[in-house]
Amino acid sequence: MSPRNYLYTLLGVAAVGWAAFALVIIQMEPCTAAGEITICHSVSTGSLSLFFLSLLVALLGTFIGLGFLMRFGFNDDVYKEHLAVSARQGIFLTICCLGGLALLILQALTWWSGLLMLVIILVMELYFTRAGS
Repeated sequence: MSPRNYLYTLLGVAAVGWAAFALVIIQMEPCTAAGEITICHSVSTGSLSLFFLSLLVALLGTFIGLGFLMRFGFNDDVYKEHLAVSARQGIFLTICCLGGLALLILQALTWWSGLLMLVIILVMELYFTRAGS
């Protein structure tokens, strides 16, 4: 498969993910109770699961696609290695975003827990970067 096909596939997956995410937000309202102003006092498990699943697909496709797009123009010969690095970093960024959102929904997100999550992701990325060298 050519690099452009990889890129088009990733951006297509991201578009489908964002469309599904918008549909979940508009149709299901996963984290609000009717008539209440506060967030997440009444949570539907199914709609919240679809919320996180659609956001997972959307963020993965977006982060991997953007990372691959930024690396793609530099050297066409090693695009599979670029794709592997982009996939790893996209997965890490997605885990960080979804973890922060989950902590926010649970009302457990503080500045130090968010910073700790970022540090853990950075240490993991440094490990994989050094192990690959």
